[in-house]
Amino acid sequence: MSKQTTAVQLQFLGAAGVVTGSKTLLQTHNHKILIDCGLFQGNKSERKLNKVKKLPFKPEELDAIILTHGHLDHCGYLPVLVKKGFSGPIYVTSPTCDITEIVLRDSASIQEEDTRELNKRREQKGKKPLKPLYRQKHVDRTMALFQTHEDNLWIEAGDQLKFRFQKSGHILGSASVELECQGRTFVFSGDVGQQMPLILDEPKRLKKADYIILESTYGDKLHDNSVSPYQSLQNVVNTTFEKGGSLIIPSFAVERAQEIIMLLNNLMDEKSIPNLPIYLDSPMGKNITELFQKHRSWHNLSETECDNLTQNVHLISSFEDTLNVLRDDGPKQKIIIAGSGMVTGGRILYYLKQLVGDEKNTVLLVGHQSAGTRGRKLSSGAPNIKIDGEAYEVKAEVTQIGSLSAHGDQADLLWWLQEFAEAPKQLFLNHGEEDAAGTLKQKIEEAHNWPVTVAEMNRVYPL
Repeated sequence: MSKQTTAVQLQFLGAAGVVTGSKTLLQTHNHKILIDCGLFQGNKSERKLNKVKKLPFKPEELDAIILTHGHLDHCGYLPVLVKKGFSGPIYVTSPTCDITEIVLRDSASIQEEDTRELNKRREQKGKKPLKPLYRQKHVDRTMALFQTHEDNLWIEAGDQLKFRFQKSGHILGSASVELECQGRTFVFSGDVGQQMPLILDEPKRLKKADYIILESTYGDKLHDNSVSPYQSLQNVVNTTFEKGGSLIIPSFAVERAQEIIMLLNNLMDEKSIPNLPIYLDSPMGKNITELFQKHRSWHNLSETECDNLTQNVHLISSFEDTLNVLRDDGPKQKIIIAGSGMVTGGRILYYLKQLVGDEKNTVLLVGHQSAGTRGRKLSSGAPNIKIDGEAYEVKAEVTQIGSLSAHGDQADLLWWLQEFAEAPKQLFLNHGEEDAAGTLKQKIEEAHNWPVTVAEMNRVYPL
């Protein structure tokens, strides 16, 4: 970067105009810092961005990477940068370190398996084999770079550059990043949870920033909080039970699955719903659940509730066990929680193939569904969905509980901003689709009269 241009600049290399692929590059004369390093998910055009050959920076020139949390769209590109030469520190909270390793190893396994299957078809057509984005050996090298820190403690990351993590209430270990650089204060929100998360502390609201980078996933939506998540889930379970069907819940393995299990356990203890068998079919979900027992200071579950996350649930690990759950000789009515949350892949597809065509069953969506995903198609009332090239008619009831989302809605994001005592020099909105970011921009300008910019992909913003 030329010294004649600007002292500091931001560049959004992902999650600008879309929800996934979070990567924000902060450059000064002396530093290159990347905030988050996520994979693109969703439609095919977005996923292609994961395979771009030339990056706008040299990975070996990055001084450090700071992760806000361990979701794939915030950490899943890390091994690619390591493959390409990055060898600096990766700063994380302790739970994020553990979650990221689970997520990256799962991602590497899926990529290796998907590439093997794709190459079988390419070989039949006489095409050259492809390579996965990364393998387990690249995850090994990535994890060796991690440095863990607690929240609310300043970390010196270079000359005139320090930062600290502040809990964001999104998932276990998630944090906003408060960063001071050359006399300026930056706040990167990461993903912000609701004002009163079910099992986490509320998001920490900050008081001062020269520049704010705020997510806008639900910038144009309000969760329906007129009915509590307990009541909403109770209604869905009981309605499905009365129909004689099973409840299928595509779920993100990190945080959402654990919240749902806690709610179901409590509802069963109160005898508000039938005592149905619960299956958690997500090897990654099983590992994440165990982390709640390890990192008890990062959530507000009681010891009993924490233990019940595993003791009252059938944990499914092998594919053979998945097939056993689907066989008719098992329980006729059941609750199945399986990845992935946006129905883009994973074990949930096997359940949907067999169960989505029965009107007695219910598919419950409990998180954001990005454009181009099967989850978005289901939530939009699509008459069928395509899995492995075959169309499956959707006869099962499809419903959604927005209040179970780990993302705050428009009101939560505006609440998070209220603590800032003075207007920032600039507020950037990222991590949101065009309509969501545009609507939130208008709301912030009306409420605060602050300068707000909707981030554009790859554009450089001199500050």
